Order: sequence, then C-alpha cells, then structure tokens
Amino acid sequence: MMALANTLLLGLCANWPPLNITETTLPPPWKWIPENKAKYINSTKYHCDLKNNIQIQYEILRGKRLKIATFPNSKPLSWVTKEKNGTLIGHGIAFEIVETLRQRYGFTYDVVVPTRETLLNENGSIVYMLVKGEVDMAAAFIPVLPGLDHIVKWGIELTQFQYVVLMKRPKESATGSGLLAPFEIEVWLLILISLIAVGPIIYGIMLLRHKLCGYESKVYPIPTCVWFVYGALMKQGSSLNPDTDSSRLIFATWWIFIMILTSFYTANLTAFLTLSKFTLPIKRIEDIANNEYRWISSEGSAVEYIVKVDNDLMPLKQSMFEGNGQFMVINIDEIDTILNYISSGTLLLHDKNWLNFLMLYIERSITDDKSRCRYVLTTDPYLTRSMSFVYPKHSILSPLFNPIMMSYMESGIVKHLQTKDLPEAVICPLNLGNKERQLRNSDLYTTYAVVVCGFSMAAAVFTLELLSRHTGWFVAADFSQHQDRGSHSSVVRSEIAAFGQPSKIMYPFSHRENVNAASATRFDFHHRPSPPSRGFASVSPSSFLLFDRNSPPRRFHY
Repeated sequence: MMALANTLLLGLCANWPPLNITETTLPPPWKWIPENKAKYINSTKYHCDLKNNIQIQYEILRGKRLKIATFPNSKPLSWVTKEKNGTLIGHGIAFEIVETLRQRYGFTYDVVVPTRETLLNENGSIVYMLVKGEVDMAAAFIPVLPGLDHIVKWGIELTQFQYVVLMKRPKESATGSGLLAPFEIEVWLLILISLIAVGPIIYGIMLLRHKLCGYESKVYPIPTCVWFVYGALMKQGSSLNPDTDSSRLIFATWWIFIMILTSFYTANLTAFLTLSKFTLPIKRIEDIANNEYRWISSEGSAVEYIVKVDNDLMPLKQSMFEGNGQFMVINIDEIDTILNYISSGTLLLHDKNWLNFLMLYIERSITDDKSRCRYVLTTDPYLTRSMSFVYPKHSILSPLFNPIMMSYMESGIVKHLQTKDLPEAVICPLNLGNKERQLRNSDLYTTYAVVVCGFSMAAAVFTLELLSRHTGWFVAADFSQHQDRGSHSSVVRSEIAAFGQPSKIMYPFSHRENVNAASATRFDFHHRPSPPSRGFASVSPSSFLLFDRNSPPRRFHY
C-alpha cells in the first residue's frame, strides 16, 4: 500500500519537481522562511505540494515551446520578417497580443507561415495546418466562418471587420443629371402617369356631370383638358372657365397638387446644386455584378471563403464565374501593382481597416497635390465578420488565453492598436468639400434632350401637316356641298363675316375642323326682342348656333 501511495503522489506531482531542500541548499540567514517549509529543511523525506487550478493554468505552459502560424503579408495586423539565421519573427497587432500571453504563461514559440494564404481546408493552408496538428494556434485576425466550426476552435471575438470597395474616384456623381436629381425614378414615372391620366379624368367627370345633370354645363374636349393639365404644370395661365362647382374643384385640386410638386422640385434642385453631394455608382454588392465591373480580392480573406463556399455573396460568385473577378495575393507594400489595377477601373474588395492603411500609404507616396484623392472607398459595407485567433479543435489554449484576450477587447486596446497609426480625419472622403459647386455641362443634358425632343416633335407634326395639305387627309370646307339646303351656306358665310371665325373651343388643334363643323351645321336663328341698351353696342340676335333637330345643341363662341 505504501508503494502504491508513493506512486500516486509521484504521478500527481510529475509536472513539478519536489523541493528537495537539504543542508546543501540552506537559505542565507537573512532570508525569512515560512513555518510550513522550515520544518522540511533538515528533512530527507519526499514532499509534494499539490497546486490549485489557478496555479496550474499559470504554470502549465511554462517552459513549453509552441508553434504559431500567421499570415506573412497582412500588415498592420500581422506580418513576418526573416533574420539572418533563418528565424521567422512575427510582427503586428496579433503578435503584440501573443507577447502579452507569453509573458503571462512563460512559453516560447516558433513562427510558422502557411504555403498558401487561403482559409479553405486545402493542403498548405492555415486551416489545414490546424486540422492536422502541425501548429498549436493561428495568431492572426481570421474571420469567424461557421462552415469551419466542426474542424477548428474559435477564440474570443477581438473585433469586427467591415468589407468595402476601393475604386477609382469617378469624375461625375452617380446621382444622374442635375435636372432629374431631385426626384427618384419612381416619382418621375408617377408624375408622367398623372399627366397622361388627369386630362381624360377631368373630361370624363365633366361629361358624366353633363349627362346626369342636364345640358346647361360646359364640357371641354379632351385635347383642351390635356392642354390645361400640361399648362398648369408649367405654371401657365388658362382661359378655361368651368361653370360648375364640381369642375372648379377638379381644376383647383390639380393646381394645388402642381403647386406642392413644383415647390418640392425647386427646393430639392437648389439643394442638389448647392450642397454638391457626391455619390458613387456602387451602393450594393449587386451593382458590381449587374454593371459587370472587374474586381480583385485577397486570398485568405472572408470574401474568398464566402464566395467559394457559402452563398452570402452570390452576385460575386456569379461575377467570378463570368471571368470578372479573381483572388490573388495582395501585399500592401506593392502599392504600384495595386494602383495599376485600380487605375484601370478594377475594384479592390477588402476590409475597411486594411484599405484605410492602403489609402494612407498611397497619399503619402504622392507629391503632386493635384493627383491626390484619386481613389475613394464606398461608404456602405457589403459584408461584416467577427475576427479572432484560431486553435485546433481539442486545444487547451483557448480557455487559457480567452480571459486575457477578453480584457484586450473590452478595454478597447484592440481597437486602439488598429487605429493608432491612422489619422483621425477620414482619408479622402467621398465629399471633398474643397471646391464650390459649379454647373457642369452634364447637369444640362436633360435640358438639351428636352429641346431636341421638342423641336423634333414639332418638325414631325409640321411634316404631317404639309402631307395632309397635299394629300387631302383633311377635307377643306366646301360650302357648295350643302346647296340642297338653300340659303344654309350663305347664312354661315354671313355669320362668319359678322362674328369672325368660330373659336377653337371644339377642336383646339385644328381650325379647319372648326370650319368643317360649322359648314356641316344647320343654323336656326331665334329672333328675340333686344334687351334695353345700357351704353353697349347692340348684339346680334343670333347668339346661339344649333345643330339639326336630331342632334344635341352645341354652343359656339365668337
């Protein structure tokens, strides 16, 4: 039994050597010794102190040598340099955290770099090295990907990365032409529909009222109603004078609508031309695929894994299949190579923090002030992912390191380390704000289009009028065809000679049709006693022109 107990005690204390304090290792006289240890100074018996969980956690890695994998070209997060003796030295925010862990737990480490910078579980990748147990942990800001939960263990969330697009700054804003900018396309379509529909609606209401309430109300023809709707939109006056309350309410409602609409348009147009708000053609990830932009992204990023494995970025996956996108090793030190891609119109998809450092390096390398801020970042992220260290699936390092890394995250140290080398101001913001807004030729494209379309339509209508005159599309007024009616034509001529040509209230776009209508009309003159003169010239008793007895009456204004 005694031997079994000694074996058990030896197994429990195998990781930690006994004190073995003998006379040859007596402490100096001035050193104070606790009582529980003083009694063992002259004792030769075997002694072992069992350690609690906290002591074990602090000392379990002491003297151990870990293998830590990282990405070699992910400045400023992590990168690797090689010394003369071939030793790899890790740098960046990731290894500042690793150095704190080393001082706390007393381990040493060797830096290992993967042969392929990808997050896919492929030979040579950092995930493959973790799965095969070739390394003890990955000290890099690696996006948390749910598809890898079954093969690796994620550490505590250190920060979140937002992925945006770096592109060449467009010369013109994507808002569109200046005159169309105040309203969205849906608003313009609704305004166009209202212009087309309101005229016939007004005519229909007046006609319905005329049929239901009698013949004393005035009904304007459809062309006149349409012309009124368009004239009100252009803030033009109208000679129409509806004689019923319902018609007046319809006209007044349209005027109120036009007043509100034009006020909003004028105010928004003034703001658009004054504030000089610049917008980019890319607002969503679908814009990249729909406009067939060419793009590149970094190997080992969350974008590569999601495009190739998940379905969150399907537009990018479709764009890559069409040959418009590719993944490559992108080193922030190779600025000229990156600029060659972006200057040719290729988009760079990466996390915002990395792109801010790239923008800073680009602007520092430019000496000509006129060449600054040629590139810009999109404002809205298309992807957001949490970042953390990664361990093998059954590693004991994650519960050891998580409390310290949690302190890093909660105290804001990680965020401070990310932005300490960046300026507080935004690098090359979307709205530069250093120039006064001036009207450009592109702002007047809509004006030119309206003028060209208007004159083209006028020329087309003029051509039709010429053709109608020479081909007889419209029959000229022929009073001789009504000779069988006796003096009918002479009566019409005398009326026209006395009162002038009929007004265009019937056919506002064709005076000839008015004449034809008048010539095809039988006029009856009802002689009535003249009203007493009150200083006015006498009026002809024939003030109403009536159709044949089987036709409804129609009033002509001279």
